[in-house]
Amino acid sequence: MQTWVVTLRRLTVISLLSVLPACTGSLTPEPTDDGASIATALGLDQPEAGLFSVASTSDCVAEGEPATEIRRAMLESLNLYRQQNGLRPLSYSNRLEAAISDHVRDLWERDFFDHTNPDGLGPSERALNAGFCHQYVGENIAAGQPTEQAVMVAWQNSPPHNDNLLEPDFAYVGMGYFVDPSGRKYWGQLFAFEYP
Repeated sequence: MQTWVVTLRRLTVISLLSVLPACTGSLTPEPTDDGASIATALGLDQPEAGLFSVASTSDCVAEGEPATEIRRAMLESLNLYRQQNGLRPLSYSNRLEAAISDHVRDLWERDFFDHTNPDGLGPSERALNAGFCHQYVGENIAAGQPTEQAVMVAWQNSPPHNDNLLEPDFAYVGMGYFVDPSGRKYWGQLFAFEYP
């Protein structure tokens, strides 16, 4: 039980790990003291844990296709990278896409670069507000990279971002993309664990 409490504390501190051209506010996918994954420690693999109240899986995930070709390219690049590293591909969630798309646009509109917006809402709250099933999410954001390939390289070369890309217990992802009037590009990925 003590391991679960320590892991839960890690999850409640979703903060900046670094301020780089690509930045992450993630669930640090560290194993717990006994080697269990975060998902296991949280009981995400045990439906009886009672951490979620999910009325309908299809409603709260909204599995689907990316809204644009650039988002599709981001998804394909991510899943190829995961498969090259022996991991399953992620399913696409339109609810996660809505949450991260609003956030990357907000980065420009309100001129900030953080995982917590000026209203105090972080990735967990944004996922829930978009109607996603639960709050256990990880996020990568970036700004300024000219292409989808360039942002993937930046995330792969940054250990905390790469941890999100290769978190074995993530099951879903949504992609965010926005181009401001000057042509600067904003990128985002919002990942989520499987629910019971």
